[in-house]
Amino acid sequence: MSPPRESSAGASAARASLEEQLESTQRLLHALAQVHADYITHGDHRALFERLLSLMVELSRSGRGFIAELRSSLEETASLQLLAAQGWKTLPLKDLEAHVAHVLRSGAAQRIPDPGSTVESPPELLALPFMLQDKVVGVVGLGPRMDGDDTCLVDFLQPVLTTCGTLLHAQRETERRHLNEQALLAQQAQLRKLALVAARTDNAVIITDARGDIEWVNEGFTRITGYTLQEVLGQKPGTLLQGPGTNPKDIEAMRRSLSRAEGITVELLNYGKSGKPYWNLIEIQPVHDEQGTLVQFVAIESDVTARRQLEQQAAESTELLRLAMESTADGIWDWDLPSGILKTNARWMTMLGYEPAPQTTLEFWSTQLCHPEDLPEVNQRLNAHIEGRTPMFEYEHRLRHKDGHYLWILGRAKVIARDAQGKALRIVGTNVDVTSRKRAEEQLQAFIQAIPDMLFRVRRDGVCLAFKESLIEPPWRRPEEFIGKNLFRMLPKPVVASLQAALERVCQDSSLEIFEYSLEQAFGIQQFEARVVPIGPDEGMCIVRNITVRKALEDQRRRQREELEERVRQATRELESRQAQLIQSEKLASLGQMAASIAHEINNPVGFVSSNISTLGVYTSVLRRLIELYQQVEEHLGSDIPDAAASPLEEIRALRRQERLEEILQDTDELLSESREGMIRIREFIQDLKTFVREEAGTAQQADLNKLLQVTLRMLRHELKYKTQVRLDFGPLPLVRCYPTQLNQVFVNLLVNAVQAIEQRGEIHITTRREGNDVVIRIKDSGRGMSPETKARLFTPFFTTKPAGEGTGLGLSICYAIINRHKGRIEVDSELGRGTTFSVHVPLVEA
Repeated sequence: MSPPRESSAGASAARASLEEQLESTQRLLHALAQVHADYITHGDHRALFERLLSLMVELSRSGRGFIAELRSSLEETASLQLLAAQGWKTLPLKDLEAHVAHVLRSGAAQRIPDPGSTVESPPELLALPFMLQDKVVGVVGLGPRMDGDDTCLVDFLQPVLTTCGTLLHAQRETERRHLNEQALLAQQAQLRKLALVAARTDNAVIITDARGDIEWVNEGFTRITGYTLQEVLGQKPGTLLQGPGTNPKDIEAMRRSLSRAEGITVELLNYGKSGKPYWNLIEIQPVHDEQGTLVQFVAIESDVTARRQLEQQAAESTELLRLAMESTADGIWDWDLPSGILKTNARWMTMLGYEPAPQTTLEFWSTQLCHPEDLPEVNQRLNAHIEGRTPMFEYEHRLRHKDGHYLWILGRAKVIARDAQGKALRIVGTNVDVTSRKRAEEQLQAFIQAIPDMLFRVRRDGVCLAFKESLIEPPWRRPEEFIGKNLFRMLPKPVVASLQAALERVCQDSSLEIFEYSLEQAFGIQQFEARVVPIGPDEGMCIVRNITVRKALEDQRRRQREELEERVRQATRELESRQAQLIQSEKLASLGQMAASIAHEINNPVGFVSSNISTLGVYTSVLRRLIELYQQVEEHLGSDIPDAAASPLEEIRALRRQERLEEILQDTDELLSESREGMIRIREFIQDLKTFVREEAGTAQQADLNKLLQVTLRMLRHELKYKTQVRLDFGPLPLVRCYPTQLNQVFVNLLVNAVQAIEQRGEIHITTRREGNDVVIRIKDSGRGMSPETKARLFTPFFTTKPAGEGTGLGLSICYAIINRHKGRIEVDSELGRGTTFSVHVPLVEA
């Protein structure tokens, strides 16, 4: 079985080779036909030679190639002009001329060394001469190639070689005609320009000498540029008119043409005398004398700024339209009614699963695409618009996809052209795929139908647009009794007022509005909840639910909750009272033990320190008296000092001056005085501490509240002095029967809270007065104050505004319990940013 497979494989390879050769031949013939057509249309020889070379390199599978023209006779040394080259950065013509000389003389294809190679054994190129009228006129070089079958390649490329000869002949003929016509055209152009100048054209006319210096300009030049003839004489036009926006390539093209004494027409961006840019169409022609010598250039310039601006606007509009057409997700169609042709964009077709096509027919749309059930309505609406009975066509219908399923399409269209009799000629429209929206609407409708509540879709003016009755409530009225009717005239007045207000609010700020109402029905008074949500600019959806059972359960739960909360509050009050008493008892007990220990530890050192200070004062007096007597002796001696005493006395004087004895004596008195004062303050502190924490008997005692406040202030002097200035306004107070230690605790808590409420530095005002049967202590701070919410929970146990770990929340609740024990009260006046005032009322009756 192997031999047949090999034979089959060989046949397949041969067939593939033949197909490849046929395809290459077809490409070659097509390219040659296109080259001939382009030459007839454009006449650009160099571009055509480059295209032919690229084709030969590709079809011959060569790495590089060239086409060169023979510019000399074969009897002389070959002189070549390169027409096209591919694959070399630089092709050395001298080496090439030496290599192809024999080829050109023989007229036969031969292999030659690669002239651009630098290796010792350079690769070879296949040189193919081409002829014109039996004369060699050029050569084509190709290589290196993948295979060496040059004979087949020469035969294959013979049409290309013939075309190269034809193109070269046409090029030479064109150059000859151009030279012959140039002189005549130059003369004709000179006469034409001079005639325009004579007619005082509105265009700008410039005449320069052969060097390009201005000799004359007309009035049109002055109107366009702003320069007068006197201002431009002897100057070059480019120096005056060209600026930063002028295209350098255009300037270079003008320079090359003028250097060859050739005419040129070009559009330039020039600048007038004021610096304002303008677009200029310039036609420049040389003027020769009778001997053919260049003597002048004549240029006619036209201001084409307006045209360029219109072209730019048109290009921008076209680009915007193109981008819009490409980027839109909608299908766009253009129906020519007389022909029935329906032009579409790509999206119109791809939306339905078809390959993009520039046009289709109305018959295809109506018979193959539009759903049969929708077609009559589409035609009716479309005809109504065509006849001018509707401002535009708009309808949602179904179009069949290529795979058989249907898409929902929103079609919109408008007649944009009519004849003199008003008959529609052209309609332009769009197709929008709304399948997803329609499916969502269907799902939403199914969801709505599953909702047990009653639904109203109602306009802002009260008109009901849609209605769904409740699935669990007995029907109140039939849906047709609601739809299209004004609910404001049908519903009870209280319900109408709430519904109107809710619709107004949701239409203004798109919020959710909820209101409740009651209706008396056959089976009793029923309570309802209505939720109104916006669904359009002037529409709302009202969802109504019977909440009679829920309200009854809520009332029951509310009563149970209130009873439970009252029990909790009662238990909490009892717990807080007992807790505060326990904390106070433990604190006072600890402070009492601490005070006893402190008093024991401090009293003995204070006693001997005080005694030592007194003794030190006596010693200091003796030393002071001794120094005074010494000074008197020194004064009595004067200059009669015995020699034996002179040196010690001088040392004494020096030491007295060095150590400033008088200042030491003065400082000693002040130090002793301050030490005595410090000892007194220590004794007072110990006494205040004993007073503050002393254990109280079970009965109240008579106390002076002014003195209790002074004791408290001395205890808190360290906390107060760095942040506050305390101002006292004590009025005369009678003795009050109270528990002094507990009141001290109240004053400490209130003062500490006042200090902590002051963020930087402030004031605390303490006022005491008798007001009726009460003694009132007011402690006012300049701190940050408190909000109404904080004030409402101020005396709640464990409530604190301090960070975690910095407060227990029991201080003010203990104060509240202590004042309650004294049958008094605490009042708070506070506002954020304006400080706080605590007023403590202690009755004068027996506590």
